[in-house]
Order: sequence, then structure tokens, then C-alpha cells
Amino acid sequence: MKAGRLKILCAPLALLLPPASSTAASPPPTLKPGLWAFHYTSTVQMLAGAVRTLNQTSRECIKDTNPARIPLMAKLPPNIRCAAPALQVIAKGYHVTMACTAREPNGMIAHMDENFVITPGNGGSQISLAGTVHERITGAPVSIPATMVRISAQGHRTGSCPGPKP
Repeated sequence: MKAGRLKILCAPLALLLPPASSTAASPPPTLKPGLWAFHYTSTVQMLAGAVRTLNQTSRECIKDTNPARIPLMAKLPPNIRCAAPALQVIAKGYHVTMACTAREPNGMIAHMDENFVITPGNGGSQISLAGTVHERITGAPVSIPATMVRISAQGHRTGSCPGPKP
């Protein structure tokens, strides 16, 4: 599997976009603003049987504490476009669904359908995410099997965001 394809598979979930819809259930705890550390585990399974697990970490200054806008995944490359996520408040947090398309210079197009549950915890100082991304590729010179990516992420607030440098 090429590194570029792995980048596509690891980057889904553009939760920086505003939600398309929401229900009126009791909202989960509000997240606390500040410096957050995130750890992501992505297990990529091609329907042909190959499996690969990837781990990533990041640190983000979170000012907008709306869970639909926090960067629980690495920033998306510019070739990936996503529909606004549908956000539903559920008992343990949020259920998010979204569709994304990644266009490659060689004409290949990755179509991704995403389905996640986001759960805030510890009074807004922690958050976890679990879900799947189903991906299929079109426009390839040879047939590429569909893939399913299981993603889990945990984040916790580590302190205040650093101030501007003088």
C-alpha cells in the first residue's frame, strides 16, 4: 500500500466543519478550551484480507469547544472534500456521519463514508471517538479492493494554549 493512500485512509473525519443537523437531546458535557493531546489508532482492513494498524499523535490548541468542530483526526490534505457532517446528540455524546471524496492527480477518486460516535468525559477534559470509514476507489488502472478503516481516538486537555511569541 502506497504512503499517499495511507495518508488518505488516516485523515478522514473532518470534524472542523459545522454540523448539518442536530437533535434536541440533552447535550453531553461541554469541552474545556486549551491545549489538547490526541492519540489515534487506525486499523485498515482491505476486503481482500490485508490488515495494517497505524498510530498517530498530535497536540492541538482548542478554542472552539463544540465537539463537532474539534480536530480529532490529523488535518485533511487539500485534495479531500467532505460534505458537512450530520451530527446527532445521543445519550453518551454525539453520533456523526459524513461522506468525503479524495481526488488524486492520477485520476483516482476515493469515496469515503464515515460513521463515528464522539464521547466527552471527565467534566469536558477528555474525549474519545470510535467509528469506521468505508472506502472504495474508482478511476484506478487496476481494480483496488474496498477497505474498511476502524478508527479510535482519545484526547485530553493538558493545560492552557501557549501565548503568542514576542
